[in-house]
Amino acid sequence: MRFKTPINITDYSSLQFSPHITILLANYARGKKNFLSNNGRRGDTSGLLGEYVWDEDEDRSGGEKVKYDCREQDLWNKGSLLLEMNPIHKKIPVLIHNGKPVCESLIQVEYIDETWPGENPLLPSDPYQRAHAKFWADFIDKKVNVTARRIWATKGEEKEASKELIEIFKMLESELGDKHYFGGETFGYVDIALIGFHSWFGVYNKFGNMSIESECPTLTAWTKRCLHRESVTKTLPKSEKVTTFISQQQQMADEVILLDYWPSAFGMRTRIALEEKDIKFDHREQDLFNKSQILLEMNPVHKKIPVLIHNGKPVCESLIQVEYIDETWPGGNSLLPSDPYQRAQAKFWGDFIDKKVSGPTWVLWGGKGEEQEAGKKEFIEVLKTLETELGDKTYFGGETFGYVDIALIGFYCWFDAYEKFANFSIEAECPKVIAWAKRCLKRESVAKSLPDSDKITKYVPELKKRLVILLDYWPSMFGMGTTKIALAEKGVAYEYKETDPRAKTSLLIETNPIHKKIPVLIHKGKQICEPLIQLEYIDEVWSDTYPILPSDTYQKAQARFWGDFIDKKFYDPSWKVWGTTGEEQVTAKKELLEHFKTLETELGDKTYYGGDVFGFVDIALMGYYSWFKAIEKFGEFSIEAEFPKLTQWTKRCLERESVVMSIADSDKIVEYAYVLRRKLGAE
Repeated sequence: MRFKTPINITDYSSLQFSPHITILLANYARGKKNFLSNNGRRGDTSGLLGEYVWDEDEDRSGGEKVKYDCREQDLWNKGSLLLEMNPIHKKIPVLIHNGKPVCESLIQVEYIDETWPGENPLLPSDPYQRAHAKFWADFIDKKVNVTARRIWATKGEEKEASKELIEIFKMLESELGDKHYFGGETFGYVDIALIGFHSWFGVYNKFGNMSIESECPTLTAWTKRCLHRESVTKTLPKSEKVTTFISQQQQMADEVILLDYWPSAFGMRTRIALEEKDIKFDHREQDLFNKSQILLEMNPVHKKIPVLIHNGKPVCESLIQVEYIDETWPGGNSLLPSDPYQRAQAKFWGDFIDKKVSGPTWVLWGGKGEEQEAGKKEFIEVLKTLETELGDKTYFGGETFGYVDIALIGFYCWFDAYEKFANFSIEAECPKVIAWAKRCLKRESVAKSLPDSDKITKYVPELKKRLVILLDYWPSMFGMGTTKIALAEKGVAYEYKETDPRAKTSLLIETNPIHKKIPVLIHKGKQICEPLIQLEYIDEVWSDTYPILPSDTYQKAQARFWGDFIDKKFYDPSWKVWGTTGEEQVTAKKELLEHFKTLETELGDKTYYGGDVFGFVDIALMGYYSWFKAIEKFGEFSIEAEFPKLTQWTKRCLERESVVMSIADSDKIVEYAYVLRRKLGAE
């Protein structure tokens, strides 16, 4: 359902917020609590909030307590809330107060100090001292993390980075001097900016082969004083825990991950190459119709599989991955020839397969008629060209299984599906290609990587269905009133994905980045937004079945006019009748009744709005039918009594299977309207 009224963060996140409840988005790494964030620290922000709530060193009488909800985040699979609240950097921590995000940890510390002034100011009131504190916090922000990270995350730079970090710490020691804290006797802004790194000192000592305590005793004594504060001890993880975690990460440094989808002929290339090299890898199955955050992050350009991740770095495009695997692990079976000319030839034929084979294949199982016949002819021509290149050789590279074989063999497990749905025989047309494929299947790397042909063939009907996806929400009059009915009228199979528009999913945001609304129709990976536009698209693409728009240009224009009238005029007064009270509801009811009267006049004595043919205008309006009962109940009027002709029209529409199977139950809508009224404050 499209909500045009303001909806607060309570509705968005399904949580109840009081004016002083604040959300802090902290960090998860690979499903484990990530005590790694020095900026979230569970950290300078969450520690600061703890300072307000938990400081036992101060008299808290009369002080304001700040309650907050700390939500751990997985930075490998970023949540939609994080992406929406910090769309620029997509980083933690994010502080959300009264539904508004505040990003960047030091800015958050200032915001908290100004919003809850309390008795323990974190920044000094004197302008010069305030500026001085900001300078040193900025110094920490820019210098410490970047340098320190090089100690454990970058091979070969440990020694130099350790030296630089000690120099930075010594500069901070000079600034600290003999003071209790950086601000004197008061724990404050600069202390908060730096103390989170204390949990990492064990990591720096271990991987940098140094002792911070020996090199910087004054700084070490300062950390111990900070750790006496309950706000700090409650917030910082144990140093040993961080060190253990990073040590485990170092051991996994040569980790190989493959983001893949089991029927993908392209993913099979990478799997075979890894098997040929005897490389162990973590195979992570992806849902291409609901792309994971790690896929979007690792392949932000194409957002496609396969993605090979080695040492945390992504390599995209399957043939590039095959080359990368061959060069990174040169031992074992060479996949590309060493001779420059033969290597160039192999790359040429790999590129030919990449561009020519996959193009027509989807038409073989997903197309029909002339389109399918043309695709079949093109596919056979491509295979005959490859058969000529293969000749009498065992493999494309001669006696050696390699690059070109890997590029092509994944398509073989699809051959049965091509033959079944396009009604032809590949073996009869290209016997040498089939004989070559059977030789390839004797290799363990191929046999382990290719799925069974029968499994692919059984999967195709489901895939056909997934060529069309509808993101919708069950009570939405737009999805059920237009898109669902239209698809049913056309007999189009589709995959339905329930999508609550309040808890915006990554798929919804990706496919409708402008409005972020449902319904979204996805056809062959391309999104079509806005319900009436979807209605016309469905009518044009599946034009060989029941027509939705009339062929006459004037009648078509008239149908579009009334569809647009319904789209622009009905939504606002409809929801205000069931979602508001008082004068606003009375005004909305009057407006809605006028619109019903206008539409009844246009309907006249016709069976449907298009005459005897159920079509565009009927579909546009019929989605509202499920809401009629809620509108009548809360608006205290009877549509049947006021508009008998319109009521008769709805009964005729309900005789159509496409309508009955698409619209929601009216009683269920009434129950849902009660829930929304409470959220909107109308109850």
